[in-house]
Amino acid sequence: MSPARVSGVRWWFLPGFAAGLSLLLTACGGASADSDDGIRVTLVTPIVSNPTPTVIPGTTPTPIVPPELVISTFEVHQAGAVLVSVTGDITGGTASFLGRNYKLAKGSQSMFAFVAVDTEDPVGPQPLRVDVALKNSSKVTLQDTVHVVRTDWTVDSLEFTDEQTQALLDPKVVADELAMLKTIYGGVTPEKLWTGAWQVPVMGALTARYGEQRSINGSVPSGHHGGTDFGAAEGTPVVATNSGRVVLARQLKVRGTMVIIDHGGGLFSGYAHLSKTLVTEGQLVASGDPIAEVGNTGLSTGAHLHWEMASQGILLDALRFTDGTNGF
Repeated sequence: MSPARVSGVRWWFLPGFAAGLSLLLTACGGASADSDDGIRVTLVTPIVSNPTPTVIPGTTPTPIVPPELVISTFEVHQAGAVLVSVTGDITGGTASFLGRNYKLAKGSQSMFAFVAVDTEDPVGPQPLRVDVALKNSSKVTLQDTVHVVRTDWTVDSLEFTDEQTQALLDPKVVADELAMLKTIYGGVTPEKLWTGAWQVPVMGALTARYGEQRSINGSVPSGHHGGTDFGAAEGTPVVATNSGRVVLARQLKVRGTMVIIDHGGGLFSGYAHLSKTLVTEGQLVASGDPIAEVGNTGLSTGAHLHWEMASQGILLDALRFTDGTNGF
C-alpha cells in the first residue's frame, strides 16, 4: 500500500477481494476411478474456520470503503491537541503518539480522538500511528508525522496568607485532589458529545495563562498552571464551552466549587472557584448553556474563573481550542 497526502488528508488504497472455486479432474494413461489398477480418487472438502467467500451469481459484492486519515494540523504547540479522525468502513482503532495511546471514539461521520501534547513533551517531528480494524476484519495501519513546537512559558508571582498556605497548599491536600481529578479526566466515553466550535466560557479579562510557572510567596518558580484564568465579578455567568454531560458539580478544596463536563472521546472541560453551580451531575448541557457563576472559592486571591481542558488525563491549553492553533 502507498499513501497520498493532500491538505491534511491521507488516503490508503486496499487491494480488492475475489473468490472462486475451480476443480479439474483428468484421467491419465487411460486409468479411471473405477479401473482395476488399484488407483482410487477420493475428493475431501477441507474444514476451515474462515472459508473463502463465494460470490453468488447475479449479485455484486459491496466494496469496502478504504480508511482515510484526517489530521487537524501537522504543527502543534506543547499543551496543544490534534484532532485525529479516520473515515471509511472501520469498526475501531487506536492512535499512538509520544508514547501514549488514544482509543478512537464514534463520531457522526468518522471515528476520532483528541491527541494531546503535554507541557514538557519533546519538540520536533514526531511519528503518529493509527491502527484500525475494517468491517471485513482486516487490520490497517495509517502513519504520518506531526511537528511539536516549543512553548515559552511565562512566570507569575502569587501571595497567599499563612492560613491559605497551611490549609490548601499542603502537599497531601493538593495530591489527593489531583488524583481524584486524574481519575475523572482519564475516563473515555466512546461517543461524541461535543458539536461545532468551542467558545470561551465567561466574559472577563485574561489574568493567567495555562502553563505559566509560579512563584508562591517568593519561592523559586516551578510547575505549570493547569488552566486559564479570567477575572470577572462574582456572580458573572459561566457557560459550557461545548455540549456534553456534567460529571462533577461539587465543592473541592483547592479548586473550590467546580463543574466538569465530559465532551466524549476522552475530552473534558473544568470550571473552578465558582460561587454557585446551576447544573447537576449527569445532566446533559448544550454549548453556551449557563452552568455556574464566577466566585472566589478554594485557593483563590480574588473572584475569577479557572478554566481547564483535558484529553485522556492530560491538561491542555484551553484557549487553543478557541483560537484556531489546534487546527479546529
